[in-house]
Amino acid sequence: MADERDRKNALEHAMRLLAARDHGRAELEGKLKKKGFDSNAIASAMERLDQLSLLNDRTFAGSCMASMARRRPEGKFKTRARLKQKGLSDEIIEETIAGYDQTELCRNAAERKLRTLSGPPDTIRKKLFTFLRNRGFDWSTIKETVNELIVDNG
Repeated sequence: MADERDRKNALEHAMRLLAARDHGRAELEGKLKKKGFDSNAIASAMERLDQLSLLNDRTFAGSCMASMARRRPEGKFKTRARLKQKGLSDEIIEETIAGYDQTELCRNAAERKLRTLSGPPDTIRKKLFTFLRNRGFDWSTIKETVNELIVDNG
């Protein structure tokens, strides 16, 4: 009786979490575990969510990537690490990252940052390189973007 109640409560809690925003399987399992549900209740909730097609790591990865690209564009290195922290598989992460143009993301991040920078072109160039590198973009993409956006006069 208590076991059945735990399963029902775990499912209800999972559905409340999913109503607020998408979650990946590992992330949702972690939240249920942290809430104190036992492994049987969690497994039962995950199974039911699968039956209802409410849990999809690919959809979750896509929505995470879209949100990151819109709010705070980052390169594939940082994006990969962030998605990995959410418990997504390497295969899903690579598929998701491949769907986004790294040059466009880099350019968006650089254009936003340029609005806040002032000074001589070489100083801006250095700051922009550092900023983009810290955002996880690869060297060739950074170089191409910075050279395109900053033209030295001399």
